[in-house]
Amino acid sequence: MTLDILISDKDLKEITEFVHKKRGLNLSYFKPAFLSRRIGVRMKILNMTSSSQYAQLLNSDLDEVGTLYDSLSINVTKFYRDKKVWQVFGNKIIPDLLKDSKISEKSRIWSCGCASGEEPYSLAIMFSEALDNPKNKIKIQATDINSHALQKARKGIYTADNLKNLDALLITKYFKKIDSTKYQVINEIKDLVSFNLADITTFPISYLDVIFCRNLLIYYGKEAQDLIFKKFYTVLKPKSYLVLGMDETLWGHKLQNSFLSLHPRDRIYQKKLPSENNLDSFSNKNQNAVISNYTTPTDRLSNFIEAK
Repeated sequence: MTLDILISDKDLKEITEFVHKKRGLNLSYFKPAFLSRRIGVRMKILNMTSSSQYAQLLNSDLDEVGTLYDSLSINVTKFYRDKKVWQVFGNKIIPDLLKDSKISEKSRIWSCGCASGEEPYSLAIMFSEALDNPKNKIKIQATDINSHALQKARKGIYTADNLKNLDALLITKYFKKIDSTKYQVINEIKDLVSFNLADITTFPISYLDVIFCRNLLIYYGKEAQDLIFKKFYTVLKPKSYLVLGMDETLWGHKLQNSFLSLHPRDRIYQKKLPSENNLDSFSNKNQNAVISNYTTPTDRLSNFIEAK
């Protein structure tokens, strides 16, 4: 068994400060243990044993800075990951969302940490099943910090194993087979999604109906999570929806009373109206640290995801 490489606090601080100074990328939001592990992985690949040596490499090789940052994106994803969450979202949230939407407005959705695109495409397929003309009614913004993952997402090519959570009828309807083992998302679905190389804390976005941020916040420290939740509250429309990962929660955070826990087991929340929330405990100083960089027929839904 290979032991993890130990990164000294001094070298971790130096690396964090250097990356922020040279590339404007703030690594301090990530949990130190997670950041140290990812740096250790890069050092093993480069056959380095000294974290100070790696810090010196970053000073002379900006490409490695980008590679390190890409490595912070954990690309473990699949179509309709955690099926129960998607079933609840499709059966409960989408009908309410479409019922409340104004006819002249598109529903705006943000998929944070979209990796290779399975989540935003899952959303695009689900809304396409619920709408007659989805192109004029929804827009999905998908972001990730890993440029290589985004290249794959834009191509929209997946193996049969990637699609195992999808019903065969959905695969036939929304994918084209390009060889014996690979399928590509059709253009009508691709057109609903815009992919952006961006960090969750600084991406300029506003007036959202839904935010999917699943299995991303677990890599951020609690203070950074509080700042991100504040951003989510700010950019969501009143009574809009936030969907977190199964290991993530608003419980214990400063804004826990600003969201209604609609489906606790599935981590689906709804933004409360301003008169219902409790934002006073979140100082303006902390708010500005993150938000200064951005601008301000349904029965068939139950058949979306193949039941086991």
